[in-house]
Amino acid sequence: MKKLQQWIDKVDKMYHRYRNILKIIDTKVNTTTVIKSVLFALLISLLIVLIPALVAINLFIYSKLSVILSIFLLILLTSWGFLYFHFYYSLLKTYIPDLENVNLKLPKLFEGSLVSFFLLVLGTIVISVIF
Repeated sequence: MKKLQQWIDKVDKMYHRYRNILKIIDTKVNTTTVIKSVLFALLISLLIVLIPALVAINLFIYSKLSVILSIFLLILLTSWGFLYFHFYYSLLKTYIPDLENVNLKLPKLFEGSLVSFFLLVLGTIVISVIF
């Protein structure tokens, strides 16, 4: 029971640290920088993921590789969430020099994990329906 309480305290501290970092970010950014960061992060991350995804999709003509390729596409899909948030926060740091001193590792990991988990569940449902 004590270990569970320690784990809950650790998660609670991480959540409050995450919220404080987001408050710092919210005070320093404006709408135009967020829009530019989002659009360029989407563009960069999609371009990086698009090439291996198109190659894998073209390899679906080989029926023996279809399960392996769908697992590869699922891994690629889940890694896209981390890639997007990495570029988003990197671009925010580039556009706003005041954020250089802020440690953005926790928001990257938290939001990337959340999006990647959602995409993993969605991709698993799609693969289970297809196969």
